[in-house]
Amino acid sequence: MIRLPTTHAAITAPLVASDTHFPGIPIGRSLLDGRPFHLSPVLAPAAVLPATSSLALGGLGSGKSATAKTRIRREILQNHHQAVVIDSFGEDSTSGEWAPLVRSLGGRVIDAGRFTLNPCSHLFPPEVREQLVRSLIAAVEPGALTHQATHALQHALNHPKATALGGLVDVLVSPEEGRWPAEKLTEWGEGAAIALSRYTEGSLRGLFDGQDATLPETDLPIISFDFTALDRNSPAIPSLMAAVACWAEHVWLRESTAVHRHLVLEEAWQILLSPATAELIQRLLKNSRKAALSLDVVMHTLSDLGQGRATDLARLCEIAHVGRLGPEEAALVGALLGLPAWAIERIPTLAQGEAIWKVGPNYIDVVKTLLDEEEGVLTDTSSRRRMAQQAPAVEQEEATDTVEQEAGQEAEEEGLLEDEPTVTLTKYETEPDKELPVPTDRADWHTDEPTEGWDWEMPPNVIDTPNIIDIDTSDGGVGTDTRHETVLQVAREGRIAEAAQLAALGERSDITAHGINSPQAAAWILTRARVADMSGSRSQAAHLRATVTRMRREARSYG
Repeated sequence: MIRLPTTHAAITAPLVASDTHFPGIPIGRSLLDGRPFHLSPVLAPAAVLPATSSLALGGLGSGKSATAKTRIRREILQNHHQAVVIDSFGEDSTSGEWAPLVRSLGGRVIDAGRFTLNPCSHLFPPEVREQLVRSLIAAVEPGALTHQATHALQHALNHPKATALGGLVDVLVSPEEGRWPAEKLTEWGEGAAIALSRYTEGSLRGLFDGQDATLPETDLPIISFDFTALDRNSPAIPSLMAAVACWAEHVWLRESTAVHRHLVLEEAWQILLSPATAELIQRLLKNSRKAALSLDVVMHTLSDLGQGRATDLARLCEIAHVGRLGPEEAALVGALLGLPAWAIERIPTLAQGEAIWKVGPNYIDVVKTLLDEEEGVLTDTSSRRRMAQQAPAVEQEEATDTVEQEAGQEAEEEGLLEDEPTVTLTKYETEPDKELPVPTDRADWHTDEPTEGWDWEMPPNVIDTPNIIDIDTSDGGVGTDTRHETVLQVAREGRIAEAAQLAALGERSDITAHGINSPQAAAWILTRARVADMSGSRSQAAHLRATVTRMRREARSYG
């Protein structure tokens, strides 16, 4: 039975689908009941999870991309899945954010603009050649693909000269007699020829007009098509996406021997706004289970797509995890996904790495993604922001050194720094004597635990065996309170943000019950100082202890 103290009732959400377990890779732990959360959609019974595609939403810094990358990495390492990533976002214009992860897994990063894909190459089957060319036409001139244009295109593709796009355009402009008169074929094929000329003579030249087809390997664990160097409004993006989707559908899925495959769309709104590529993606979504394929769509919010496309995408993805969004976006996303009111209200308050998960029609949970040390490095996309913060942070540290020393001296005079315990944080089993510091960046959702064999204990808001410590409650008086030791134990396990949150809740509760300058409130400030010490925030800890010193002086002066 779960027993919750009344002081923690305010942060406890309804336990939804708490008896449901999913098979697969570990992702994190539930913030509702503390249990580990596992999920490999393809391993779930079809009756429980009819489709395996997922939708990841969240604002900048919410952790949606880190969660997506971690899921793919673990599926590849633990279940031998394969993945193709369409990566259109990075911290600079040279490489996408998936590149470090792809290279670490022995995959290949293919930079847009540095490779040429010849859609007319005879390395492709005839039906694939036609589909690729049709996709390129639709990406720049959707209206050019009339029924008559299809006849002209099929006739031209059978011509010996149509071994590259340039030759195909020539045949469309000057066709030979066949079943249809040359004049008719010229008229019908004019729009298609104009569209394809964009790739042979216009701004998209060089992407598809080479003689040799460059086909990526189909046996690599992961491939990333990196569109980062392209302008975000470039028509090359939907064109390349159309070609990649066609290659994935007709070549990769047919030749790959992996038990399951993933097509990951990073910053997917750019791709899904194109009618041609949206149609391809929708077809892949509908046939994903039969094709042993999961589409994993990552984007900020659904409102970028418009009502119709957003509704279709939400309907076709059985798995959704929603990180922090503003209240208006949270309401929109919640309505499209069918989330309950309590989940929608929680979305704007989620911390980094936390998300509302909806799996299938009924399971809803609040899950905190947990990363090991290597994953934290591979999924980090905030290095440039930290560089911008370093200079002012150094100045601030220098400015607070004097204050910290004075506060520490003042606190030591009051005897507050005696008998402070040395805290050893979570260690790898393979290195039991190695102390691991709490990371200063993303410490609120990072863990140094290995990803396999995770076995989390119940969270701090679930009380099983009380740990009682003494609290100074008056002049010489001693009371007992189990909550302080619970908070410190959580901090010792490396869950610093949770410990700080629980300490703040306890402090507010005791301030309400006993007053702002009460010994009970002061005890919580000291507990918060110990938590700050464990996180490496020595300056904050010194200021908190100095606050208690002033509180005690004021109490004596008024006493």
